[in-house]
Amino acid sequence: MMVPEYLKEMQKLWNDLLKMQGDFMQNISSMLGFASEMHVFRKDIAVFRARVQSGGRISIPESDRAMLGLKEGDIVKVIVVKEGGEE
Repeated sequence: MMVPEYLKEMQKLWNDLLKMQGDFMQNISSMLGFASEMHVFRKDIAVFRARVQSGGRISIPESDRAMLGLKEGDIVKVIVVKEGGEE
């Protein structure tokens, strides 16, 4: 029995959708794993927005410096993620 072409296309579309769903779930799982490794709710990490100033400088807000107990000369690790926004 010959399978109509449109059924073959529907099966291919279904398979593609299942693959996309699997890829999406894998990406979500990876992101959740990454987020849990960041320990965002620990007292030694702050998440805040900053504007890049002249010379590439950014400032840590005073409230975050106080919460972290930062003082001049302390070494910190910075992870930069560009956000959308004003150009």
